[in-house]
Amino acid sequence: MIAMAGNALQVLALAVALAAAVCLIGGVKLRREGLVNTGYLLVFANALMLTGCIAIILACMLSENYSLAYVVSNYPVTDSPLKPLYEVSAVWAGRQGSLLLWTWLISVYAAVVAWKRMHATDDLSSTALGVTEVIVALFTATLVLSESNNPFMPTAAEYLNADGTLVSPASGMNPLLMHWAMILHPPATFIGYAGVTLPFAYAMAALICGDLSARWVELCDRLAVFAFIFLTIGMALGAVWAYVVLGWGGFWAWDAVENASLFSWLTSVAMIHSFTMYRKHGCFKKWSMFAATITFIFVVLGTFITRSGLVQSVHAFAEDPVSTYFFLGIMVLAGLAFLIGLVHRHGTYEDDDQIESMVSKNGSYYLTNIVMIVGAVLCAYLTISSSLPSFLPLGGQVIPAGVYNAVARPVGTLFCLLMAVCPMLGWRKTDGASFARNMRVPAIAGAVIFCGFMVLFVTKFVPVYNEVVAAGGDQAAAYTEQGPAPYYFAWTILGFFTASLLFTSSLYLLGRGMSARVRNKGEAAPLALVNLFRHSPAQAGGYLAHLGVAIALAGLVGSTMYVTERTFDVSATPNETVEVGDYVLTFDGGTEDSFDATDNMIRAVGMTVYDRSGRELGHIAPSMEVSAATSQQTLNAAVITTPLEDLFVAFQGVNADGSLSIHVKINPLILLNWIGAGVAVAGIAFACLPRRATPLLAADERAREEARRG
Repeated sequence: MIAMAGNALQVLALAVALAAAVCLIGGVKLRREGLVNTGYLLVFANALMLTGCIAIILACMLSENYSLAYVVSNYPVTDSPLKPLYEVSAVWAGRQGSLLLWTWLISVYAAVVAWKRMHATDDLSSTALGVTEVIVALFTATLVLSESNNPFMPTAAEYLNADGTLVSPASGMNPLLMHWAMILHPPATFIGYAGVTLPFAYAMAALICGDLSARWVELCDRLAVFAFIFLTIGMALGAVWAYVVLGWGGFWAWDAVENASLFSWLTSVAMIHSFTMYRKHGCFKKWSMFAATITFIFVVLGTFITRSGLVQSVHAFAEDPVSTYFFLGIMVLAGLAFLIGLVHRHGTYEDDDQIESMVSKNGSYYLTNIVMIVGAVLCAYLTISSSLPSFLPLGGQVIPAGVYNAVARPVGTLFCLLMAVCPMLGWRKTDGASFARNMRVPAIAGAVIFCGFMVLFVTKFVPVYNEVVAAGGDQAAAYTEQGPAPYYFAWTILGFFTASLLFTSSLYLLGRGMSARVRNKGEAAPLALVNLFRHSPAQAGGYLAHLGVAIALAGLVGSTMYVTERTFDVSATPNETVEVGDYVLTFDGGTEDSFDATDNMIRAVGMTVYDRSGRELGHIAPSMEVSAATSQQTLNAAVITTPLEDLFVAFQGVNADGSLSIHVKINPLILLNWIGAGVAVAGIAFACLPRRATPLLAADERAREEARRG
């Protein structure tokens, strides 16, 4: 019965989404307000039906009802105190649930927009909702038409006892997913993915309706920023999970699925900056539509990669032909719709994209867009290169991480330099004297911070580099393949210089805004800072986000370019020591085995960590957990964090000769990554705060109401 109810709701949701699209788009074209109003009601109905689908899966997880095969495969078999939360996260732990979650979230976005715009039912919003419902219908079709995507496939009778319990214990959720970061990472990512659907839908609506004013941007730019917040949170949480759970001591491996989230993040940066220019200055019109379209395409590309078998990935699902064709079709249709609409409306554009000088805010925004789009396209091309024909550049080749790093460093550094300089430039043209005056304080303060980084570079990082290269092996090869030492060091110096300048310029702009309020309003400095964020959230939030990026950039330089890594085979007899960098690890002796309530074996290795002077830094016990149901191993690393670096220690198991394999990494400045990500997310969140309606939008609303009354 549960499977039948879920399948019925999915089929109804598909039909209702198609009906809503017809009513909304058809009603606008035929000028039939009653038809449009019906479409709005159907948008709500579609969201309710998909909510019902999510509720059924959730209820089955919470009640341990195994009548659905999806529950059998993803129920969390654990005695953890977090089990109730894992039961919730099990809803999206598998391919079927994650696709259902994504589809549901798009429908929720549509329902929220419909609720906010139903008082006006303006043509742009109605058409955008129609486009969104077409996308919802296509996503729902992948659930309905593919058994491997359908979360409501019943469990085969031979696997169930008469009372509904399983004949044999379920393997359940992957133990690697049972972590607090994985409770939050997937929904945050999918909230971001679903959110970028609306800017694309509004861009298509503008082309369909022929309304190429800034109205469509006014109606969706907060949604774009909101989605960007969650894209950023999702990436940060994924990095945290990879760092503390997977046991390899890193947070970004240039895996295809990781890259997929980066594509859309980069193009979202271009989209948000373009929206700002479109809304405030009437330019970047084509850029805005292009950025909204390619961001949506890249989001779908990520799903296409994981479900088509196009690229091998540790995160990829089994290949599914229905998903392959549907998601490929969505990408192609989105691109064609944009191109056809652009050609059709070409003569109606009154674009103001001319840039008088590249040394201006306009020019800087333009360069930012170029850098972000080119970076995203390059990353996408490198990711799918292994599946491309051999006659294409890099076709048929699997691209190693070093190549991605070689691309990311110049792209990321140039982007951050633009962020540091852009706010100091003038619109259209920049007066040299004014620019020099604006940059004086940030440049001097930045030089001081940069000198501090250079001391760290000379005393810490250069010796690490020389030691790793002299030792040879894979890590030395990873360093030297990036180029000779002077080239490698040059990127380090440029990265620290850029981070220093971006940090001080962002802090200076926040301070200048606060000082202006102190001077003009007579407010105390703390109150002035609070009111700056209250009354100018977009501007102040943007500067705060830039500040977070500067902190993270410094962290990335250290934690990706100067890592010390060693793997030891030790007997772990009492007082046996291992030296790595400035640390001495003393083993307490042997291993300690224990079993949890689900018979999973946990084997831990106790050790005490000292610095070179003999000062004790702490006791750690890295462990390995072996699942009783699947024999899968989960490494629970131990980390000692200091302001300048992390000592990361993972127990990788017992060798054939009885020795223990211990993996140790020293990750410099990695704490700055997490701090920077948090500050950046806070800044973006402030920038997303509601603002007063612009005169253009307010006038439109008044005109709409007058027309209704007339």
